[in-house]
Amino acid sequence: MEMVRLTARQWDVRGCLKGRRGGGRRYVSRVSAAMSPGGGRLIDGNRPTSPKAWKIQYKALKEKRVREVLGSDIDGLRRRGALLIDVRPSEEYDAGHIEGSLNVPLYKLIDGWSPQQCARKATFAFFGIFNGTEYNDKFESDLQALTDAKDEIVLICSTGGTLNPDQKSQSRAQSRSLMAAYDMIGLGYEKIRFLDGGYNQWRNEEREIVVND
Repeated sequence: MEMVRLTARQWDVRGCLKGRRGGGRRYVSRVSAAMSPGGGRLIDGNRPTSPKAWKIQYKALKEKRVREVLGSDIDGLRRRGALLIDVRPSEEYDAGHIEGSLNVPLYKLIDGWSPQQCARKATFAFFGIFNGTEYNDKFESDLQALTDAKDEIVLICSTGGTLNPDQKSQSRAQSRSLMAAYDMIGLGYEKIRFLDGGYNQWRNEEREIVVND
């Protein structure tokens, strides 16, 4: 097992070592931290972002005919009653979102000091990321409070993802919109769409956005 030495700043992320005594070197297992809970629900025993899980998700999404929509389609979809659900963390949503979209985060900033959360924070910190995220265990209940399984839903994340079988890059294919869509299939939703290119492409096309004060 590879052990990685962390700096004090990387390890003491948002108070994980608050109240602990002692000095010396501090280490964390890169493997155990990466596999810790908080990254989403397991899919047949696999992390939701793993290649094996993506194959399962991809098959289900294709079978349920989940498809992408373009930015130019959004106005028409809204006119016929489709709901726009932005699954990005609330901090990103507040910084800019599509008008009329509702925020139901699939992931949220890590907020807690459990051993698993501290390990996850340390893993993010190792790569210089100090605002790591964890699965929002209220995603499904929050979604059901705002929508009905019969509604037509357009999911929005940062990148959108793709179900194009010719797309070989997993990092381009899999997205939080598609992970959310997979969860929604299990809840009985049938009319699920996702925004091609996500919010990033919408913004790059200089379409109208709303910023929360």
